[in-house]
Amino acid sequence: MPVSPDDSAERSRRRETGSLSIGALKAFVTVVDQGSFSRAAAALGVSQPNISNQINTLEQICGVRLLNRRTQNQNLTDAGRELYTRARLVISRVDDFEMTANLFSGLKRGRMSVGFSTPPAAMQLISQFIRTYPDIEITSRLGNTRSLTLDVMECRADVAIISLLEPDPVLACHLVFEQSLNLMVPVDHPFAQRSHIEARELSGLPLILREEGSVTRALTEIALGRSATSVERGFIVESREAVKEATAHGIGFGCILDGEIGHDARLKALPVQGMPRTGGVYIVTLRENMEIPAVSAFIRLAGLRGNGL
Repeated sequence: MPVSPDDSAERSRRRETGSLSIGALKAFVTVVDQGSFSRAAAALGVSQPNISNQINTLEQICGVRLLNRRTQNQNLTDAGRELYTRARLVISRVDDFEMTANLFSGLKRGRMSVGFSTPPAAMQLISQFIRTYPDIEITSRLGNTRSLTLDVMECRADVAIISLLEPDPVLACHLVFEQSLNLMVPVDHPFAQRSHIEARELSGLPLILREEGSVTRALTEIALGRSATSVERGFIVESREAVKEATAHGIGFGCILDGEIGHDARLKALPVQGMPRTGGVYIVTLRENMEIPAVSAFIRLAGLRGNGL
C-alpha cells in the first residue's frame, strides 16, 4: 500500500519529537531474546509496564510495528527482524564502549602525557606512578616553564611538572616543594670555601643564564634587581646541564635551582641569600583535566594539596 503524504508527515513528526534511547533498544532486544515482556522485565530488573512503554516509544519513533503482539512468543515483524539485527549491533558497540570506559576509569588502560622542566622531581613522581599503575602508558616532553604551560593549555600535555614563581590562576596548580636560587661554582674556585653568597654580589659576576621563559632566569633577574647590564653580558644556555658544563669549564658562574643541583664533583652550589622571593615546583593541569582518572591519580599519589580545587 502506498504511503500517503499525511502518513509520511506524521512519521517524520514522531521521529523529530521522539528520542531514541539505548534503554529502548535493550528492551526490544531483550523481549525478542526472552520471548516475552514479563521475562524481559525480569532480566532487566524493571517492571513489565516499563518494557511495554519502551517498546511502544521505539515503535512510534521508527514508525513501524516491531513485534506481532497477537502471537504468544512476540514474533518479529519483517521490519522488526531487520531492526533487531541493527539494534543488537548498536548494543554490542555500547557494551564495548562501557567496558573500555570502565578500564580507563579503573586505571587498567589509558595514557597520559607528562611535561617537565625539572627531571629530578619529575622522574621521582613518574616512577612512583608507573609502579602503582603499570597499565597506564606515560609519554613525556621536556621544556621550560613557558613552553610547558602552553603545552598544557593547548592539550599537548595532560600535566606538567614545572617551576613557578607563584601559582597560575588559570590552571590547577599543586605545590610539590619550594625551591630557591643557587650559584654553581667550580670546587677549585675561592668561592667554594663559602657557605652562601648574597644576591647583591651577583651583579658583579660573569653569569651563565638560562633562556627567557624559565623560572631560573626569572629568579636570577630578581636577584640582580633586573640589572640590564648584568643580564646582557651573561652567557645564555638552554638547559641545566649546559649551565653545569659551562661553569665547570670556567665560562662563568651558573644559576640553578635547588631541585636541579644533583651530584657533580666538579662543582659546588652556594645558596643565594637575600632574595625577595623564592619559587616552587608545581604539578599543573587544566582544571577540567582533574576529572581524568589518570590525572587525578597522579596528583593524589603524590600526596599533594592543590590550590583552587
